[in-house]
Amino acid sequence: MANKPVLIIGGICILLAIASFGVAWSSGARGVEEISNVDINEFIEGPNTSLSYTYTDEDGQGSGGWYVMMDGEYSDANGNDRTDACEDVTFTITDSRGNDVTGEAGHVICSHSYDWKDEWADPVENDGRIVFGYVCATIDSTEQVRYTCTIGEEYTIASETQLYVFDKDSHDLEYVDAGLAFLGSGVMSILGTCCCGFGFILVLVGALTGGAPKPMVGYMPQQGMMPQQGMQQQGMMPQQMGQMPIQQPQYTVGADIDSSRVADTPVSVENSPSGAVSYTHLTLPTKA
Repeated sequence: MANKPVLIIGGICILLAIASFGVAWSSGARGVEEISNVDINEFIEGPNTSLSYTYTDEDGQGSGGWYVMMDGEYSDANGNDRTDACEDVTFTITDSRGNDVTGEAGHVICSHSYDWKDEWADPVENDGRIVFGYVCATIDSTEQVRYTCTIGEEYTIASETQLYVFDKDSHDLEYVDAGLAFLGSGVMSILGTCCCGFGFILVLVGALTGGAPKPMVGYMPQQGMMPQQGMQQQGMMPQQMGQMPIQQPQYTVGADIDSSRVADTPVSVENSPSGAVSYTHLTLPTKA
């Protein structure tokens, strides 16, 4: 007989595993959809001579900030390690109070050297626009280039040249959300696999093991039952398994004595000094 409790637990584990696989598939599909729907051009604003943004850093790990772009091509014809198109271009950054924070919140880089090329950070290659400055890119702060921005502060980027601004931080967050969806899918898949394997093991164990065996018909073990040998010594017939108990003949003491042949002499019973009872033995005469 199968072990029903173990089988039930194993079945529940298998059902949970199936549900986990369903959640994992759904989460993974959502991650793929989010990545495929990301359009980088939706995060590029401009052209304009003045653009304003509010700095946020929800996780406290720094922000990707905003990349300042303009029309042009990446080249360094004069070999001065600066992109020719932006050599004479600049921009200013002001906070909500009108303070110039260009040297603190952002920098004009316009680099085209072996150490760094703005082209490496360009979100869209060969689109006729170049990156030449960065604002509030605190996640990329170094000893040489540091960005100091205040959460909740609005910063305005302005220039005499038509500018484009790529919202790098918002763009990256789209991929972070998709990555979390993939991570959730992987975790649920692992949990489902473990739960499924454990459930199959329980089902197998439950199918191969059973409960307590039923007692055999005709044999009822009882505590304190005398062994069969003792029963034979007392004149009782041993009872075999599967047989009906044998009814022993009943006898009545004195049933075979002829009362007409018994004397009417009384029998006296005396108590001995020791307290034991003594009986007087009489010889009964036989009546003719």
